[in-house]
Formats: sequence, structure tokens, C-alpha cells
Amino acid sequence: MAFWWSFWKMGQMKQAYDKYKTLKKSLDNLVIRAKEGKYIDENWNEVQWAVVVDIDWEMKLKNFVINDTTLLNPNKKSELENVIMATFQKAQTKAQEVVAEKTKDVLWVDPNNLWALWDMLWGLGG
Repeated sequence: MAFWWSFWKMGQMKQAYDKYKTLKKSLDNLVIRAKEGKYIDENWNEVQWAVVVDIDWEMKLKNFVINDTTLLNPNKKSELENVIMATFQKAQTKAQEVVAEKTKDVLWVDPNNLWALWDMLWGLGG
């Protein structure tokens, strides 16, 4: 009996690993962009984003742009810090939402439900 159980368990592990590889492949080219702090450009006619941040699904920085050069003034240091922090927080929140949604789509398990994830991997739930 234990012999067949181990083969069945290896099959379950292989399926879980294949699902993980599919999930990773779907997330590899994902870039999340967050924008914060509108301002009017030098021509006084166009509203742009003061700070733009691009991160990947692992929350690694891919691109960082400060469009509003007036924020580089030493007198506006705290304003620049606040805009950068808000932009990064927005990007991280969006990344978490996107990864959770993709995880649900690929694995058919809500990543917020740890018991369901454990059950998918180990099959102990019932």
C-alpha cells in the first residue's frame, strides 16, 4: 500500500510543480506601473505624472522616472520623498493583487486561503 501511495504522491507533486512552472511563466514578463503626483509641464499645457515606477511580480525595480524636475530642489525634499513612497506603495499593492489573481487563475487556489494551498500540494484536506 505504501508503495502505491508514494507513486500517487509523486504524481501529485509533479502536477503541483507543473502548475507552479505555468504560473511563473505567466508572471515572468509582467511589469506593474504606478504613477503619482500630477504636475503641469514646461509648456503649461499638459498634465504628466511626477513620478513613475515600474516593478516586476517579485517587486524588483525595473524603471524609475522623476518627470517633475522641480521636486529635485533641496527645499522640496520631503515632498519628493512622499511622492516616491506613495508611488512604490501603489506599485507594490497592485503587484500583490495581480499575482494573487494570476495564482487563482493558474493554480485554482486562493493564495489567501493557506489551507486550500496546503491541500493542493499535499492532499491532506479531505
